[in-house]
Amino acid sequence: MSERLLHIPEHCQQALAAIETNPLDLTPEVLAHLRDCPPCAEARVYWLAQEEALPVLAPRGYFERLPDRVIHKLPTRRRIGLSQHPWLWLAAAALALALGVGGYVAGRVQPTAPTTQTAEVAPDPSDILSDTPFSETDDAMTQFTALSAQDAEAVLHRMDAAAQAPRP
Repeated sequence: MSERLLHIPEHCQQALAAIETNPLDLTPEVLAHLRDCPPCAEARVYWLAQEEALPVLAPRGYFERLPDRVIHKLPTRRRIGLSQHPWLWLAAAALALALGVGGYVAGRVQPTAPTTQTAEVAPDPSDILSDTPFSETDDAMTQFTALSAQDAEAVLHRMDAAAQAPRP
């Protein structure tokens, strides 16, 4: 079966040989055959369409070096990183450390008065009554119930003394 597919008639073989020799200068018999045989006419068109120029030869190693050459021609982005300005990073770290330590120390400082040993002296009831923490708009009962037990007792004693004193 493959012999039948590969079998080319004698007159087509002669036409193809003439086309391979010179596709532009054909004999009248070959031209008559090309008018009657479409496969041979198509073979002539393909033969004429072939490019006769040789492929361009590139220097040795051209395609291996091409990616590096293209990359070098691309514009580069300027990168500013840790390695280019270490003094800037050092200054920022020192500032952060100073603020952190300063804030910690300032928070720990508590102003305290010097401590001295003093004897507890009972407060004078008149001093307590003269420095009342109440406003003038508070009524007397609110003021009295807000006092501690000792202060309330001092107020009662003073009121008794004022009630027993002769009036002029």
